[in-house]
Amino acid sequence: MTRLALALAGLLAAVSGAAAAADLVLARRGALPIILTAPHGGRLDVPGAPERNVKDPALMAASRKWGGAAATADTNTDVLATRIADEVGKLTGKRPYLVVAKFKRKFIDANRPAEVAYAGAAAAPHFDRYHRSIREFVDEIRRAHPAGLLIDVHGQVKDPDALMRGTVNGDTVQALVRRAGVDSILGASGLFGRLEAAGFKVFPSNRLPLWGNGEDAGFSGGYTVRLYGSHAAAGIDAVQLEFGTRYRRKDAVEKTAAGAARAIADFYRAYLADARQ
Repeated sequence: MTRLALALAGLLAAVSGAAAAADLVLARRGALPIILTAPHGGRLDVPGAPERNVKDPALMAASRKWGGAAATADTNTDVLATRIADEVGKLTGKRPYLVVAKFKRKFIDANRPAEVAYAGAAAAPHFDRYHRSIREFVDEIRRAHPAGLLIDVHGQVKDPDALMRGTVNGDTVQALVRRAGVDSILGASGLFGRLEAAGFKVFPSNRLPLWGNGEDAGFSGGYTVRLYGSHAAAGIDAVQLEFGTRYRRKDAVEKTAAGAARAIADFYRAYLADARQ
């Protein structure tokens, strides 16, 4: 094979790999300084990739600081994140950014660092595509807006009726709190105050302090919000929303999305639309 043929073959392989990665990650550019992400709702297999052995002691130990090793999906969080994004777009006239994993969690856990997120090389392009998209969108918001918010959408079964807050007990929203105070998170006009007003049972209570250890240790914020939150030099404010099973049932997703979208749109108008650094 000639050098030209080899080069063309390499280029075709690269293009094919990029296309395949795009097929398993939904990345949609927006106009609002808000990013919705969903790492655990995917429904598709990853060709050529082995399933993660979440019972392997080494993987369990390495994953402990990130909330452990799990292979089960956060059911309907892919639909929920997409519906919230669409509803926010209708309410504000501008769509938020959106990054949703289409791959099953048993192949790739996109809310973990690469070394514990997947088991084989075939999974790497999809993991990289997911996080490259988030990084690109965060950087774009930082260039174009004085402030932004990343919302990482998850599901939990510990309390089916609760929406659990994850900010690593305030760490990932440091910029917002410095600029607008704790009320921007817990107050009546703040994000979780508005979510509570929309009918969600928020945990921990908005009447408890943001700082300390009030957030449930298992759901206080994982790899995504820790990587892109405003405590990091190149981050934006970031929160993890853990929706209980009641909010994610097939017959409840539309209502859940509508309520969450109203809270997010109102938060945007109050704290992001005219933000000052």
